[in-house]
Amino acid sequence: MKTKRQRKVLVIDDSQPNLILLKAHLTSMGLVALLADNWRDGIGLAAEQKPDVILLDVMMPEVDGFETCRRLKTDVRTSSIPVIFVSARDASEDKIGGLKLGAVDYVTKPFNRAELQARIGIVLQMTELQERLLLLANTDELTGMSNRRHFFEILEREVLGAKIRSGSIAVMMFDVDHFKNFNDTYGHLAGDRILQQVGKILNENIYPLDMAARYGGEEFVVVMPGMPAEIAEQRAQKLCSIIDKYGWEISGQSISITCSVGVAVFSGTDSTDSYELIKRADEALYAAKRRGRNCVVSYDQLNPDEQIMAHQDEDFQELQTKISSLAVQIKEQALGIISAFTKAIAAKGPYLVSHVENVKTYAIAIAKQMEVSDLLVQQLKTAAALHDLGKIIIPNNILNKMTSLTDEERKIIQRHPISSAEILAPIGLFSQEIVIIRHHHENYDGTGYPNGLVGKNIPIGSRILSVANTFDSLTSAKPWMTETKSADDALGELVSLAGSQFDPEVVDAFRRTYAEYHGAWPLSQKPEYAVR
Repeated sequence: MKTKRQRKVLVIDDSQPNLILLKAHLTSMGLVALLADNWRDGIGLAAEQKPDVILLDVMMPEVDGFETCRRLKTDVRTSSIPVIFVSARDASEDKIGGLKLGAVDYVTKPFNRAELQARIGIVLQMTELQERLLLLANTDELTGMSNRRHFFEILEREVLGAKIRSGSIAVMMFDVDHFKNFNDTYGHLAGDRILQQVGKILNENIYPLDMAARYGGEEFVVVMPGMPAEIAEQRAQKLCSIIDKYGWEISGQSISITCSVGVAVFSGTDSTDSYELIKRADEALYAAKRRGRNCVVSYDQLNPDEQIMAHQDEDFQELQTKISSLAVQIKEQALGIISAFTKAIAAKGPYLVSHVENVKTYAIAIAKQMEVSDLLVQQLKTAAALHDLGKIIIPNNILNKMTSLTDEERKIIQRHPISSAEILAPIGLFSQEIVIIRHHHENYDGTGYPNGLVGKNIPIGSRILSVANTFDSLTSAKPWMTETKSADDALGELVSLAGSQFDPEVVDAFRRTYAEYHGAWPLSQKPEYAVR
């Protein structure tokens, strides 16, 4: 449990009896009392000790309390410390004058102990609230580390200090390798846990004067004051190695997490500012990724070609964005053509007319309930639209057979996910969707097909599509089934098969989603979705 910090109150008063009395009161309140009997010592103590509140007498020789307050408020070291005037002068103009100078309160002597305690308590409550708000403003919500805003605040201060003392400062920029793939495969919650642990590793393995922060997304930064280039690179290598060797695991499955690292060092004789320093670390990071990832590159080690590539990154990213947009358009056009072609499948059975759209609706709803990435939602949407494409090869007499299937006929049926993948593969636009489609008949316990994958080895998209596909199959009328299940009965069957045929987490997500859409599902039994 974190110990609450003891608050300090500075009393500046030329009267020794007043100092003794106020010290006794403050001590009884559980506060630390700092005492100064003149303005000069008071300002010095304020700058050195950073008290939480200053109790300031007005009537003092040489420099009075009003002038002392003005000097405190114009000094950057003490300007934010709350000041309460404690004075025998109770004229309205004195109180107004004190408040205009920046004091937060004005208490007249002789003071009532309870009143003084209450007024100090109010100021301390305000201070605590401000500290909490500042902490929130400076903290990354996910990892609990310093955020980007606070990092730049500290970095600018350290760069300025290094310039003044002709020192050095190192910045390391870490990027989790292939993080997008982990998010797409295991979902955002697993990705969040990875980021939290990377942040924890960095915080626990840096020097006390260093600072680690989350820069954004899967990027982290570390600032190391007074760190020369050769030592900074060694420290970065060590941190990179610790992350690589950590026992990473998701749902009982071992995985590999590595980071690419860029290092840049500022020296006191350099004209670089904090933003240029970060830019250099970022360029070194891109070089580390180009060199194969899971490595450390220092900006000073960049060869001329890498420096040119780094400066071309903005143009590269702009071109990449345009090409990505074009690829999406091409993909949508191809999907439209394929979807039109799949209408031929409908001729094989009336059930298939609405099945594709129903499965798509269920799969997207489950995916959103599980808070997977937007990319995976889009991939599921496409995979659901194309998952039965392979049924085009199944003869009608097998697809709509009323009696039990033979072993050979069952093998033909079970080949349709592979056939779907083989039909789509030459197009070259649906690589991720093909993986989802190929494995949507795998069972969680390894008894499914075509590859007998087990548990989390089955792609998350396939596990979601499997539940969506089964729910619609159970609740839709088909020639070879004498009974159609109600939505509640179908849900009960899914729940009973959680852990054997289906991923329990996906079933639980479907159960929660079904509760939201209870009145509208199953889609196959609504008039507007009825097969004609």
